Amino acid sequence: MSENWVKIYGTQAAHLIEIVKGLLEEESIKTFVINKTDSMHIHLSNTEIELYVQPQEVMKAKHLINKNQL
Repeated sequence: MSENWVKIYGTQAAHLIEIVKGLLEEESIKTFVINKTDSMHIHLSNTEIELYVQPQEVMKAKHLINKNQL
C-alpha cells in the first residue's frame, strides 16, 4: 500500500466494510482494505478492519458515508 492512502472508516464488522466499500466503488472511488483480525483468535480480538481511500477522494467518500448513515 502506498503511503498516501487515508483511513476513512474502521469497524469490527466485516459486512459493514463490504457495504461501505461497495458504495464507494459505485462512485468510482478506489478503496483499499486492511483486515487486522487474526482468524485463529477472532473471539479474543478487538482489532478493526480499516478502509482507505486516496487523499483526493477523502471528502467525497466521507460525504457518501455520512449521507448513507453508515
